[in-house]
Amino acid sequence: MRLANSAILREIELGNLVFAPELSEGSVGPSSVDLTLSDTFHVIEPRFREQREAGVVSSIELIEYEWPRFVRTFSDQEVVRPGRFFEIPVGELVIGYTCESVRLPHHLGGWVEGKSSIGRIGLFVHISAPTIHPGWNGRIALEFYNVGPLPIRVRPGDTICQLILEPVEGEGLYTGQFQS
Repeated sequence: MRLANSAILREIELGNLVFAPELSEGSVGPSSVDLTLSDTFHVIEPRFREQREAGVVSSIELIEYEWPRFVRTFSDQEVVRPGRFFEIPVGELVIGYTCESVRLPHHLGGWVEGKSSIGRIGLFVHISAPTIHPGWNGRIALEFYNVGPLPIRVRPGDTICQLILEPVEGEGLYTGQFQS
């Protein structure tokens, strides 16, 4: 059962559900919260391709995979200056982040979904693991993949995804490798 607008606003008012910076007017929809794009991206494809072509790496061993090491080894970080855009090439994987840091209480979990308007131009947002666990505290990493016919320009502050919230029976607490 997902939370409706009134329940989301009540959780925010009670201080159980926290967004920093605070949400802008109109961010809470009928049953989700719109989140915006930060200025930080990890570009993966070109660096991985270079290392593969140089014979440095030929595959990723899933059993040895750790995000911090992967991002250091296979990505270049780009920070977009105010007023500028970031272009997501066709057929490439890019990691971005929400501008908002989200703190979920132990009794709420959720999932992140792309906006349908963005999906219709071919940009997949948060394509693999939409679950946001109870106790999460931090910005949300988003996997972008452009399957459209043209590069897609995004800007910091663009509404990029929506957080859908639901009650969790019992208590849970996320303490995994992605906690910021």
